[in-house]
Amino acid sequence: MNEAIATPPPPARAIPPGSVSWQHIRPLTRARKDSGEPYTREPTVTAQITRLCAMTDAARRAALTATYDGKDPLRPKEETLVYFAREYDRRGGMAHTASGGTGRSVANSGDKNAAWELLETLIDRIPGHVARELAKWRLPESEKDECIEVLTVEMYEAVLSHEPAQEFWEVRFWVCLDRRIHAHAEKLQRVRDREVRPADDFGTEEDGAHGAEGVFATLADPHASPETLALRKDLQRRLSETEWQAVFLKYIEKMPEESGDADKVTISKILGVTGRSVRNYLRRAEKKLLDA
Repeated sequence: MNEAIATPPPPARAIPPGSVSWQHIRPLTRARKDSGEPYTREPTVTAQITRLCAMTDAARRAALTATYDGKDPLRPKEETLVYFAREYDRRGGMAHTASGGTGRSVANSGDKNAAWELLETLIDRIPGHVARELAKWRLPESEKDECIEVLTVEMYEAVLSHEPAQEFWEVRFWVCLDRRIHAHAEKLQRVRDREVRPADDFGTEEDGAHGAEGVFATLADPHASPETLALRKDLQRRLSETEWQAVFLKYIEKMPEESGDADKVTISKILGVTGRSVRNYLRRAEKKLLDA
């Protein structure tokens, strides 16, 4: 009777110096400014990270970059993708540091590539959301691609910065993205207002040195002459109360017409109207000024 030959166990795979086990989820270190409470991941995100950390590296990368149905419970949430993008980038950096030129640059390259693949997966998810947000600002479709390009660069830098301040991307990805979308939309809206309003509705700059906006800027001068102050009072008499409030808040108080930031004070919030109504008030006021 032949005795069974024992099969020796496979040799343990060497762990690169400085590496960290995937089984230990990196804790968050930042706290909320308003309450002082530490950031916490959503339970579903923590569960996904735990499940993916238990996989082999090949299986984990495949699961993170696979194409899923939007309702598939296995579809990694955006915060999960951010966590692993930062982790792969961090581990790639550690492998590079620990290598000392001894040939471990391959491991570094693989981890860095994995981080970029996850960032590209995130980028593939945002165009529709960005387009819907920009639509709220009534910006043209042509500016969507420009905004996505800028957001892509900023998101790459923020996610891979490893600064504690950027941990919120792992907690509320869409909130972080919306803040940046709104900042760019406000900037684009200001540019469009400067370019469009004087020429579209009230003729060219031949109507005045700089159109109605130039006159309003003069009226808003804090060191205005007595003649200018008298002109400001005359203008106020010509305008309705709401039109004058819109002009005063925009050109004298330097307040934005509207904003995607719920905490920002805007003309539309003070007047209790939409941003479109604010612009209509301003256009009517400009027309009355030019007619005068």
